[in-house]
Amino acid sequence: MSKSLRVQDITKIFPRAENPALDKVSISLSDGDIMALVGESGSGKTTLLRIIAGLENPDSGLVEIDGEIAWSSQTKTLLPEDRNIGFVFQDYALFPHLTVKNNILYGLHKIHQKSDRVERLKEIISLTGLENLEHRFPHELSGGQQQRVALARALAPEPNFILLDEPFSNLDPVRKDSLRDELRSVVKESGVSALIVTHDTRDALSVADTLAVLKDGRLEQVGSPERVYFHSTSEYTASLFGKVNRIPCQLFKGEGAPNESTDILVRPADLEITKDPTGDVHIVGRVIANNFRGDFHEVTLECGESVSKSDSVTHVSIYVSPERKLQLGDTVTVRRLKR
Repeated sequence: MSKSLRVQDITKIFPRAENPALDKVSISLSDGDIMALVGESGSGKTTLLRIIAGLENPDSGLVEIDGEIAWSSQTKTLLPEDRNIGFVFQDYALFPHLTVKNNILYGLHKIHQKSDRVERLKEIISLTGLENLEHRFPHELSGGQQQRVALARALAPEPNFILLDEPFSNLDPVRKDSLRDELRSVVKESGVSALIVTHDTRDALSVADTLAVLKDGRLEQVGSPERVYFHSTSEYTASLFGKVNRIPCQLFKGEGAPNESTDILVRPADLEITKDPTGDVHIVGRVIANNFRGDFHEVTLECGESVSKSDSVTHVSIYVSPERKLQLGDTVTVRRLKR
């Protein structure tokens, strides 16, 4: 599969900064894929987005778009308008004095034949579900509708790929789930690749085919949402995507080799209560908290006895069905689910 985007060893150091904003970051975006750049504030994700868009120049590295070098230290930089990239801004940046139709037509100004512009306008309005809204102004639209207009404008000129900066941050939390699904469906149907910047890991897990996790300007992990979530390669990545338990244990290295004390990280959803722990690594704990979370109860256990014979007391969270009635002080045995 060909690459819409290749970023290699990008480094960016801002004046008077103690550390690089980006430190030799490399990613690639395949045709038709959606990638999410995920990280906390200051991780470098927005800086990388601006460099790809041509709004910021790196200090070293390479940016290649659809096989053409857009930036390198040895070649001339391609201007943002020459990179054929669609951009959906965080606040959507719709023109308030233009209707939906004319906002989208603005993205088609390079198509000189009027009949071609009208045909493309019809296609993109149908794709984004904006029928019957084309004569409205932005202030007459909901947040989700405004997002679709911004997406339509970005997709209209058939770019190499689109960049989306925190596309869900201004949306009503109640409608976020359905709007995530809508955006993914539209982008996939268009066939255009997309790079999304977000600090919300739920957005990233729901929309992206590939996640790229950034921390302090460095790439921590790249992989599918399932891979990054269930098989995080660092404690930072594991914690970024939700609560994790740090459980002390012993590594048994075999006959004659000394055992080693270590910690394992396990998500609450990866633990289950068992009545028969025979043959499984398990933990015995006492219920010290039981909090209702809607679809599940989050139960906190105080543990000190396990098959690893660890004597240290630790607190472990597990998620259980609301139907399971646990009382404070109950003793339960939990084991890790096999995935």
